[in-house]
Amino acid sequence: MVITEPFDERGVAVLRDAGAEVTSMIGASREALHAALATARGLIVRSETRVDAELLRFGPNLEVVARAGVGVDAIDVDAASAAGIVVVNTPGANTIAATEQTFALLFAALRHTPQAHASVHAGRWERKPFIGHELFGKTRGIIGLGRIGSSVATRAQAFGATVLAFDPFVPASRANALGVELVAFEELLERSHIVTLHVPLTSQTRDMMDARAISLLRPDAVLINCSRGGVVEAQALLDAVQSERIRAVAIDVVPVEPPPPGSASAALLAHPSVIATPHLGGSTFEALERIALELAHDVVRVLGGRPAGGAVNAPSLTGSDAEQAGYVDLAFRMGALLPQLFDEALRNELAIVLQGDLEAVDAEPFVAAVLAGALPFASDRRISMVNALAVARELGVRTVVSTAPAHPPFSSSVTLAAGRHRIVGTLMTTGARIVEIDGFELDAVAAGAMIVTRHRDVPGMVGRIGTLLGDAQVNISTMQVARTTRGGEAMMLLEVDRDIPRPVVDAIAGVEGIAAVRIARL
Repeated sequence: MVITEPFDERGVAVLRDAGAEVTSMIGASREALHAALATARGLIVRSETRVDAELLRFGPNLEVVARAGVGVDAIDVDAASAAGIVVVNTPGANTIAATEQTFALLFAALRHTPQAHASVHAGRWERKPFIGHELFGKTRGIIGLGRIGSSVATRAQAFGATVLAFDPFVPASRANALGVELVAFEELLERSHIVTLHVPLTSQTRDMMDARAISLLRPDAVLINCSRGGVVEAQALLDAVQSERIRAVAIDVVPVEPPPPGSASAALLAHPSVIATPHLGGSTFEALERIALELAHDVVRVLGGRPAGGAVNAPSLTGSDAEQAGYVDLAFRMGALLPQLFDEALRNELAIVLQGDLEAVDAEPFVAAVLAGALPFASDRRISMVNALAVARELGVRTVVSTAPAHPPFSSSVTLAAGRHRIVGTLMTTGARIVEIDGFELDAVAAGAMIVTRHRDVPGMVGRIGTLLGDAQVNISTMQVARTTRGGEAMMLLEVDRDIPRPVVDAIAGVEGIAAVRIARL
């Protein structure tokens, strides 16, 4: 694992505890970084390291590029996807920090706090020049109603502000749940006393606040930008400030950081009526710790072949659906279990059934997760959530998704079926569980090494298998035995502390009454 920029030691500890060898290349030359990437499986960057197609070519074993923060402007996501490399970031870790920074700049602009502070430090005691305005009763326009925009909206209402929002990707139901009125872009600019920006930098948002947009603002408007510098046209904003076209501006970001001398951005930051900070939106000690820990755990998941919660270029649950992300990881584990239990499983269409509370959740991440878990048993290619769908098409592995009511007694569950075989899983407070295999009801942890047998329901079967494992010094952590009818067929699932030697498996298979023995590892 190569790290090119400062990264909290608590995140480094998570990586090392998972067995990763961590190499710091902070301050190293590009050539030295190229050499370090030759054997690296992962790369962690912030905003200064440019991860382009050329750099990726020096990392033939890379499985994950992780951005410690939100934006991935400096990462060629398309090139990473083409190479099957998962790109992850931490979109939610700095939500509170960015929200609070927005309000810090807003109140500084409304109450002239920096100017009043400078006056007091200069030995003056002036009050009249710094009489400010209240947020209470004002109309606040929020552009971008994602995690940060939604967080800002909720808190703005607590101050007694009326909140408008513009976001073409947010349904009215989501806005209604937040108590926000969705309006057109132009209407928001015309009606709002305060406009705050919370959008990513894309081809659609670049320079969205240009001269025309700024001209629509009220003369007494306050503009706050804590998102990306490129969403505001610097020269247009400078012109508005110099002509006193709007009341106040507070910014945490500019298009190029730090701004080149003589640029419009540099002039904007130096203007006495502009409040500016050097991209501090996500920079709190608490946020940096959350970023490091969340990112490190996601990296460990990717290196273990599992879905990442913060994947940028792989299907993932977003918005309110993100609360069900644990079920995507469960689907991955079930996908990995299926071909280990049933030889012919991948020759059949894989049927994925999302049940209960999962009925309304986006199905694509579940499909990708199942395939990412199952396909490594059918291909020697490196398979991740990024390329699982494409590899499945090449191999002819087909999937179909449906929904169904809850599978009692569980409020949510996932069923994976192939031909006559099926597995049912759910999440409990103790983690992911396998609760049914081919009609046999179980309660097994979906992790670690396990033995699954099909046998006749006769006395002494459990003891004989337990003795064979004990003689081989294999410890049994849990045991599940299920049957359909008394004296008929039964299933036994043993969770064990280590992999089972082949001779022991053969010995179990030779026990009278055993119909099948399978070994699986999740």
